[in-house]
Amino acid sequence: MKESLAVSVDHVADRYHCYPGETVAFYTRVRVQAPLPELAVQIALPAEMQLEDYAAIGPEGAAVPVITSQLGAERLRWTPGDLAVGRCYEYRVTARVAPTDQDVTLESAARVAWGDGPDEQAEETVSIAVAAKAAYLRYLPMLYRSDDLLSRFLMLFESFWSPLEQQIDNLWLYFDPRFTPADFLPWLASWLDLVLDEHWPEEKRRRLLRAAASLYRKRGTRRGLQEYLEIYTDVRPRIIEHRARNFRLGPEALLGPGIALGADSQPHTFTVVMELPPEPDPAREREQRRTIEAIIQAEKPAHTGHTLEIRRSAQL
Repeated sequence: MKESLAVSVDHVADRYHCYPGETVAFYTRVRVQAPLPELAVQIALPAEMQLEDYAAIGPEGAAVPVITSQLGAERLRWTPGDLAVGRCYEYRVTARVAPTDQDVTLESAARVAWGDGPDEQAEETVSIAVAAKAAYLRYLPMLYRSDDLLSRFLMLFESFWSPLEQQIDNLWLYFDPRFTPADFLPWLASWLDLVLDEHWPEEKRRRLLRAAASLYRKRGTRRGLQEYLEIYTDVRPRIIEHRARNFRLGPEALLGPGIALGADSQPHTFTVVMELPPEPDPAREREQRRTIEAIIQAEKPAHTGHTLEIRRSAQL
């Protein structure tokens, strides 16, 4: 995405590898980010592509572009009307790749201009790799490599298998919590015997998965509980352990202020103090407290008791 202070422009294609005769659809999105007196959107096709269709998506659906040609390369130009700040304009241009006898890389550019100066323009370019012959021909004897009919026939299978091969080449991404699709997160967590709460934001679930092995090693410790709660709340809690030297019979059996008796004797307990920003929604506040309590129950030693103290501060 190319972005300026006034306008941002995105220009993408539905495919980046293709063969002669196939169609490619280009999608362009322009967002107005500051008041503008005028705006022009131009989408340029390479000379090796033939324009087939175009459309303005959304409120500008009826807009018709001005189409020009220069050295065989076609250009489509739209002039949007309403330039309200925050407004988005989307366009689709479909073109067919012309026949070629050699591998080439074609470029299409989307350019927006709201003035004549170099600082009043933005441009985004995409590249399309075109293979003149099927790559599978290299697995056949030289005799068959000059057969155009066989090349086109193999392209059918290649266009089907290539996306699968790309997925296999990038299979490792499915096992990395940073890159795996959101739908795969529960499956990946099951490998670690971890159940993800679907109410957690996706980014926090990914962070939890990345830290899972380390948290398992620290489970039942103060540091492990602090790190777990910090992943969920983005705030490191303060944990206060309550320890008391109880009265014991023996040579040193003396009563004094350092000895805890009765209700004041609370060994194996601790208090979790969390300084969190205000939460205006009472339902979300209750849900947050419930989740924090569940984390503490799951991560604390089984024989201990705890108290949760949440303090809300507007300065956080």
